[in-house]
Amino acid sequence: MSDQLQQVTHEKFRMWLRPDGIVELAWAPHVPSGLPDALAAIDAMTRLTGGRAAPLLVHTADAGPQDRAARMEFIRRQEVVSAVALVVGNPLSRMMATFFINVSRPEVATRSFEDEVAACAWLATFLD
Repeated sequence: MSDQLQQVTHEKFRMWLRPDGIVELAWAPHVPSGLPDALAAIDAMTRLTGGRAAPLLVHTADAGPQDRAARMEFIRRQEVVSAVALVVGNPLSRMMATFFINVSRPEVATRSFEDEVAACAWLATFLD
């Protein structure tokens, strides 16, 4: 697979397919995101994985606010992920991750982690 197909760069996020099969998502720091950005992220995930569900590692520590429509689209389109690990790095990102998990009640396994290594070890259990 070429580098172009292993990474998608968008004005509000960067997403890439790691060699271990986990997809990693880093949002632009402190930039609000909405439904168009959620749709772009879902499309990027689909392109990176060829349409099959894969584990997703999301960096949330510096992420900006996400509107309700974006959050609901991520919940609605869970067929693109097999599990989601939200890596938190500060009290605000921890609070937002907990809120997202508790309120949205995702159908796929979703957890927050303070440690990226632990998050990746957990996600590895969801690889095909």
